Amino acid sequence: MDSGPGMTVTVLARRAGMTVRNVRAHAARGLLPPPHLQGRTGYYGPEHLARLDLIAQLQEQGFALAAIERLVTATPRQSAEEALAQYLHMLAPWAPEPPLEMPLADLPGWLGVAVDEETRGSLVDAHLVQTLDDGRVRVPNPGLVRSGAEAVRLGMPLSALVDLHAELTTHVGAVTASFIDLFRRTVWADHVRDGLPHERHGQVLDVVGALQPVAAQALLAAFREEMPRAISGFLDEVSDAFESGSAGAAGSAPEGSPSAAESDR
Repeated sequence: MDSGPGMTVTVLARRAGMTVRNVRAHAARGLLPPPHLQGRTGYYGPEHLARLDLIAQLQEQGFALAAIERLVTATPRQSAEEALAQYLHMLAPWAPEPPLEMPLADLPGWLGVAVDEETRGSLVDAHLVQTLDDGRVRVPNPGLVRSGAEAVRLGMPLSALVDLHAELTTHVGAVTASFIDLFRRTVWADHVRDGLPHERHGQVLDVVGALQPVAAQALLAAFREEMPRAISGFLDEVSDAFESGSAGAAGSAPEGSPSAAESDR
């Protein structure tokens, strides 16, 4: 039978879209409640299928099995399902724009910039575009790629933007980790200490949802504060270069390396 309390591990795996080996591995990690034993055969019910579905969704959102395991083992068995579901709901306000798939030939038109083989290779190497087997491409984060294409239209080289993307990801990752750590040490710690009361789940989810605009506003405010300083420093360098008669060198010298003007002195 394919539903109800009498699913064998084979049926459970088929219903969950997993292999039997994966189901057994989840069970070995303690991610699944024990099956209902009849003799030497274990039977699984809807609660096991729901748990596997939650695990799969959390993995799709980037949760490692080790993190899911820690959550399950740290949570009373009767509320583990609820805690997993709550974690999944927490991710909803932060979900990026859904990935986009299209024929490879449509990529230049969608981006609004020319995409030769070298350009496409750079995008693939940076994991900004993925190639599929059927001659199509997948863009995991369309908004990010569109912003890069806009910068290309402003005259910035793609190679520099790809490098900037890696640096930006590092810095943004540190900022988001700080915000989540703050949430974990305050709101979530209080919620766990109080036993994950059901009546406060909505309040916790509201806090997570509000974190997105708060964090975005803080990042934008900090960026607006720092950008004038960076521009001022750039203008000072350009002014010095003009005074020394080496204006062209001001735009080409890498940060931390001597400019052409300095080299001629």
